[in-house]
Amino acid sequence: MSEMGADMQPSGSRLLLEARGIQTALLDDGPAGRSADIVVDCTGSDSGLPTALTRVRPRGTIVLKTTVAGSQTLAWAPFVIDEITLVGSRCGPFDRALTALDRGEVDVRPLIQARLPLERGVEALELAKQRLKVLLEIGRE
Repeated sequence: MSEMGADMQPSGSRLLLEARGIQTALLDDGPAGRSADIVVDCTGSDSGLPTALTRVRPRGTIVLKTTVAGSQTLAWAPFVIDEITLVGSRCGPFDRALTALDRGEVDVRPLIQARLPLERGVEALELAKQRLKVLLEIGRE
């Protein structure tokens, strides 16, 4: 749930949310205990969902954006007892997303953390492994 160290600036996605008046917090900076109405797990970690359960309030919502390969084990009783809503997030629908981008309704430029020419593609892949958003620029010097 923590997307950056204490000395780093907020990520582009957090800046986009905050620009729209949506309050955000990193795990270490968020309210203690189970008080969050909505928790979004976008960690990519197998510990993300269990950690989200420690922060969401009873009858709250967890949005699960993380996809983790391998087997997962989790006690489901907390979901039932506390009436937690679990919402999956898939990559789509692309047609509406592309239309919104084309119309300028969504600005994704703040999400890009590095721009590299195609010749530095291997370096771009290494950066992407660090969960950075990298844009490969083709035909630009």
